[in-house]
Amino acid sequence: MSHFRRFDEAASTAVVDAVASAEGVPPRRLEPLYDTIDPDALDALVTDDASVDVRFEYEWYTVRVHGEGRLELQSNVATTVTDTDPSAASD
Repeated sequence: MSHFRRFDEAASTAVVDAVASAEGVPPRRLEPLYDTIDPDALDALVTDDASVDVRFEYEWYTVRVHGEGRLELQSNVATTVTDTDPSAASD
């Protein structure tokens, strides 16, 4: 599942808010962003320059932050399919 969002606040704030929203939890329930990436460095890199594209893993998402104020979250949670057909069981 992918989530797209435009932002006009600091990139680090936008990332935490977007992941919290996607997970349906308050931002304080997430791991600190600084355990994954330096928030000050992220904010300094992501400006109005459209050529910037920063990608990293945070919580259960691949986060991609674009310089023009666009954020993309890609869920890293795999869906498991279980075969419940008893005839498919091995002997």
